Amino acid sequence: MRKLVVLTVVAIAGTALVGEVALAAKNPPVSLQGKVNNKGTATVKKGKVKVEADDFYFKSTFLKAQPGTTVTVSLKNEGKTQHTFTIDGLGVDQTLNPDQKATLKVTLPASGATNFYCRFHGPQATNQGMQGAFYSKKGESVTTGGGAAAASASAGSAPTATTTASTSSSGMGSGY
Repeated sequence: MRKLVVLTVVAIAGTALVGEVALAAKNPPVSLQGKVNNKGTATVKKGKVKVEADDFYFKSTFLKAQPGTTVTVSLKNEGKTQHTFTIDGLGVDQTLNPDQKATLKVTLPASGATNFYCRFHGPQATNQGMQGAFYSKKGESVTTGGGAAAASASAGSAPTATTTASTSSSGMGSGY
C-alpha cells in the first residue's frame, strides 16, 4: 500500500512537470511571427549562455537577458545539416556546419526582445520553425534588431557582435 501511494505521488509530480514543459512550449514568453519549434527557455548567467542548433530548432529557444548587455553565446550545431545563428540589424550571421562550435559576443539593444533565426530553416526561408529570441520580460515586443540597434547607435553604444568558430569532429557528445 505504501509503495502504491509513493508511486501515485511520483506519477502526479511527473505529469505536472511534463505539463509545465508543455505549457511553456504553448505559452512562450514572447510572440514570434511564423512557426516556432519551442525547446524551452534559458537565463543568461554571468553574461553567458549555451545554445544548441539542431534539426530544426534552437535549444533553448528563448533566452532571458538584461537589455543593453553583452552576452557571450556558445553555439554548437548538433544537427546533420548546416545552420546559422542570425540576428538582423545587429550584424550577427554565424554559419555552423554539423558538429561545429562557435562563440559569439552579442550586445543586445537597450529595450525590447530581439529575434534570432536560422537563415536556412527559419521564418524567412522555409519556415521550418528554427527561430527564437532574447527577451527580458514576458510579453515584450520583438524586433529583428534593426530599430533597437539604430536607437542604441544614436546613443553612442552601437550593438556589436564578434565571433570565434571552431570545428570539432571528436564524435563526443554535447559536453561543450
